[in-house]
Amino acid sequence: MKRTHLARLIVTLALSLTAASCANMGRFTDIMNPEELSREELRKLPYETTPRYGFMVGVAPNAAPENGGLLEEIDFRFTAFSECFGITDEGKEASDYLIAVVHGTFTCVYHRGRCNGEYDPGNTLIIVSYKAFNRKGILPLLEHEWAHAYGILSSGHENLDEVKKCTRY
Repeated sequence: MKRTHLARLIVTLALSLTAASCANMGRFTDIMNPEELSREELRKLPYETTPRYGFMVGVAPNAAPENGGLLEEIDFRFTAFSECFGITDEGKEASDYLIAVVHGTFTCVYHRGRCNGEYDPGNTLIIVSYKAFNRKGILPLLEHEWAHAYGILSSGHENLDEVKKCTRY
C-alpha cells in the first residue's frame, strides 16, 4: 500500500513538473537568457508621443501589440504617479527621456545582469519590458524608473520601501 501511494505521488509530481515547465519554458528562457540591447538602436526607435504629457514612446519590433492604447495608459499612469508623489511639473522632468519598450528581460548592469526596467540617463532612456516574468500588467516597472528619473528613488535602492506604494513595485 505504501509503495503504491509513493509511486503515484512520484508519477504525479513528475507529470506536474513537466507540464509546468513546458507551459512556462518561453518565459523562463527569456529570464535565463536576457536579450542584449543596443542603447544606440533604442535611441533611434521611431516614437509617438503620449496625448497628455507628450512623453516619447518607442516600441521595439514585436515588443507590444500595435497601439492598443499604450500611449493613453502611460499618461494615465503618470497622472496617478504624480498625484501619489505630489509632482506638479506635468512630466517635464521625465519628458526628455525616450521610454523604450522592449519585449522582455534584458541585460543590464544591475540585478545580476537581468532587468525588466532601467533608468539610463547617459542615453536619455527609460527602458521597460512590455511584460515581465512574475509581475502583473504591462510596463510593470515604469513607475519605478520614473522614480529614479525624478530623484525620488536612490540609484542604490536604499529607500525602495518608502516609494513602493507609488511605484507599484
